[in-house]
Amino acid sequence: MLLLLLLFIFVFVPILNPGGSGQVFLKIIYSVIVVSGILSVLQHSRYVIIISTFAIIDLFVYWLSDTKSSSAILIANDLSSILFNFFFAIAILIKTFKPGDITFQRIEGSIVVYLLLGLVFAYIFHVVYLFAGDASYNNINGADLKEFLYYSFTTLTTVGYGDITPVHPFARSLANFEALIGQLYPAILIARLVSMEFESSNRKREKK
Repeated sequence: MLLLLLLFIFVFVPILNPGGSGQVFLKIIYSVIVVSGILSVLQHSRYVIIISTFAIIDLFVYWLSDTKSSSAILIANDLSSILFNFFFAIAILIKTFKPGDITFQRIEGSIVVYLLLGLVFAYIFHVVYLFAGDASYNNINGADLKEFLYYSFTTLTTVGYGDITPVHPFARSLANFEALIGQLYPAILIARLVSMEFESSNRKREKK
């Protein structure tokens, strides 16, 4: 999952053209990511039903948007992707912070959640664009997902180059909110993982 997300966000989306065979390849890769998301929570029955439901809806609308590119379909595609990735991120976060030893898989899970946050906000920013049009952002190509991914991760990491700027009030509020999450998430994550490692070490010493 981590490798697929890294390739999808930082390699395939920026490099491949949004039309033709490139678009089909992107859809296939995203579909594999969605299916991988279902498989990763398969052992947890309380998560798998919710994740699978949103995954099926997401995939259906995602492939439908290629045949019917109306504004309503595009908005539905974004909303379904937001819901799936949001609930999937919550499921991974719960698994990451469950009691137990700190393993490499937990670190991977925390990175996956961070990447999913950037992906979710990219779709949210695109929804704002679909509603508000060119008046929502400066210097952005609204038809291209890579523009919103780039803008989302520069905001999440608080790099803020300034080449793309929010204009609509709601877009500005979202940018501030994402930047706040980008600051708080690593700090809270590191603090929590360190405390969990201390608790795990203390339990092991007590057993001895």
